[in-house]
Amino acid sequence: MMIKKSAGFTLLEVMVAMGICAMAGIAAMQVTGEHVSHIAAIEEQTYASWVAENRLVMIRAQGSKWSGKNNNKGEAELAGITWYWQEKVTKTTGDPNFVKVQVEIFSDPEYQNSLYDLSTFILKGK
Repeated sequence: MMIKKSAGFTLLEVMVAMGICAMAGIAAMQVTGEHVSHIAAIEEQTYASWVAENRLVMIRAQGSKWSGKNNNKGEAELAGITWYWQEKVTKTTGDPNFVKVQVEIFSDPEYQNSLYDLSTFILKGK
């Protein structure tokens, strides 16, 4: 009588293969999770940059009506989120009308942990 050898995988081989697949799945889930959190951070940075740019455009649009007050604070809404901004005005030359304006953007009303800042130079009254 001839004994026929089985052509399948052993239990050990199947368990090793399942372990490898499980580890690959876990690694893929971690990479996906990190990717999603990076996308959220990039989205927040992008919105904050738009708020800063909008604020500087508003300052330029006001022209001579802009007060040039240092530490002016306010809020703006963009993408359904309330953003908080603060203007820092500093004199850079002997001309008191030529100033550097730095707009910082925050996500909290306490103005802690700046998300983004943007600076430009403005000739007041023009």
